[in-house]
Amino acid sequence: MNDKVYEKRFSERSAFWGVCAAALSAVCLYVFIKINEAHLWRAAGAAWVVLCLSAASLSFAARRTRLLLRVPKLRSFADWTGGLWLIFVMWSFALLLAIETVSGLLGTEIGAASSLASSFFIAFCCVVLGVRGALNVCTTFIKIETDKLPDNIETLRIVQLTDLHLGPSSGARQLARILRRVRETSPDMVVVTGDVTDGSLEGRSRETAMFRRIKPKYGFFAVTGNHDFYDDIEESLKFMHISGMTVLRGEAVEAGGIVVEGVDDHDHLVEDKWGLTRSETVIVNTKSRFRDKFILLLRHRPVVEIGTEGFFDLQLSGHTHGGQIFPYPTSRLFVRGHSRGLKKLKKGSMLYTSNGAGYVGPPVRLFAPAEIVVIDLVRKEGARSAASAR
Repeated sequence: MNDKVYEKRFSERSAFWGVCAAALSAVCLYVFIKINEAHLWRAAGAAWVVLCLSAASLSFAARRTRLLLRVPKLRSFADWTGGLWLIFVMWSFALLLAIETVSGLLGTEIGAASSLASSFFIAFCCVVLGVRGALNVCTTFIKIETDKLPDNIETLRIVQLTDLHLGPSSGARQLARILRRVRETSPDMVVVTGDVTDGSLEGRSRETAMFRRIKPKYGFFAVTGNHDFYDDIEESLKFMHISGMTVLRGEAVEAGGIVVEGVDDHDHLVEDKWGLTRSETVIVNTKSRFRDKFILLLRHRPVVEIGTEGFFDLQLSGHTHGGQIFPYPTSRLFVRGHSRGLKKLKKGSMLYTSNGAGYVGPPVRLFAPAEIVVIDLVRKEGARSAASAR
């Protein structure tokens, strides 16, 4: 099996930039027409065009040229500034359309100036809220009762991190916020479900040092995500190992009285023996080896393969970002699986898909806040007495 998605990022595809340029040009032209209709001031339309062209140039320079590679802070500034402005433009356009549609349905007359002012104000507020949602990491708590914990453990606290996307746009400052939240929860185990890295890993000693200070009692485990493969998977794996993570690539280990198994991001696309995929083989074999253990499955995408339900107790995934930039559809919403939150599957299995703690592109998350997930595995009432009776 093969999946072209793993060859490169969308932002590295010429067709992607062509579609974006065409869509953005149409949007900017529409708003330009509305500005002229509003008769704000003589140079308003020209100023709008200059701003849009400048923002597009900054985004293009940050993503598609080598001009800024040697100056990471300048590249980050260009990426953030251009990206935030373009998101503001798109939201303003969507709001203008919504206002005009509602006005037409209600039969009311709203002037061009009022429509523009309203859409610009709401779009600006949304950008501010989006930046806040991306930079302020929240903590989600989940309690799961199980009768599969060993007798000497009443509660096992697991913290899930995912989609950190450490790269040109996100670095030590954002990671410090995230890991501060992790330390506050006092985890017994930390797991990372892919997309740790995103771009060049040069000069990342601060980040690896931060990770090494996280020393959970039962281990620090990770699996790969699609972005870990894009630049150099070997460099990504080296970064994770130096950071103190045990990377599970189609394998399972016992830790804290449970079994932790992990698969590579694209293992559901690689055919193995007996007509199963590589990840199906791992999941089935792990269940046959550890029938009475709680099995925690780590996989980047929230994919649940047919026939694997009941072969694990809890799957932790990411990848979707919860949508990240609402309401615009992204590839993360069109994945085979579940977009966000806790889902009960068949045969007792469960899946939690996290929004992720990082972001792709500019730091904007609207209605999909950055999160770390704290899962408390708690002994089910009566489990100890039942075990004693046996």
